[in-house]
Amino acid sequence: MGTQIQGSRLIKFDNSSPKYIVPDSVAEIAELAFSGCDSLIALSIPDSVRRIGNYAFADCYSLRELKLPASVEAIGAGLFQKCWNIRELCLPEGLTVLGTDMFEGCHALYAVTIPDSVETIERTAFSTCRNLRKVYTDPANIHRLPPSARYLAALTYMEEHQPEEGSSVIDGYTEGRSKSLLDLAINRRSSDAVRYMLARGLIKPEALREYLTKSADTGRVEITALLLEYTRDDHAGGPDPDPFA
Repeated sequence: MGTQIQGSRLIKFDNSSPKYIVPDSVAEIAELAFSGCDSLIALSIPDSVRRIGNYAFADCYSLRELKLPASVEAIGAGLFQKCWNIRELCLPEGLTVLGTDMFEGCHALYAVTIPDSVETIERTAFSTCRNLRKVYTDPANIHRLPPSARYLAALTYMEEHQPEEGSSVIDGYTEGRSKSLLDLAINRRSSDAVRYMLARGLIKPEALREYLTKSADTGRVEITALLLEYTRDDHAGGPDPDPFA
């Protein structure tokens, strides 16, 4: 039947090509429009598109080249479900909701940018995104994230900012949660995040020393050096040459 377009609405893609450019006449991509197009690799969406329906790109297993234009104002639930090859995505400013199963099963997803306009993120939005490492968002919005992405957002912020540029929002968020963030930072071998936490007083050198003493993590060398730095005279009031003493 070929690709079906009714007026300004793209109803269904015919799944015959690895690359597709959505026509400028399209303002809406309908629910399930590209779903199951497992040979689609690259998709170009024009600035004319305003809305994208539920599960529009679900099960596009090969899709890896996609950019949502700034014109998109609303996206449906499960939009990228099981898009196994998408590695990075920047969501456009203006979106207010990230629905159920938005990135569920996106095993290659490494980084996602969430705009300040987003007010609601469903709990399963990032379900089983096992390789997600970077979540970029304003620290004031971290509390809106589901648990699966919340710590990653805090860690990403700490990796990207110098301690003197730190946010009081991060300080408040990490209160009572510093152990979980420390676990994540060391497991991801993020010495920048550990440095941030030490400099802001979010963890104490003694707590880090205890963690490293018990840890068998083979990637802890740089973090051990940080501990030595933060237990010298200018940080702890006295020399401490051996963090494992």
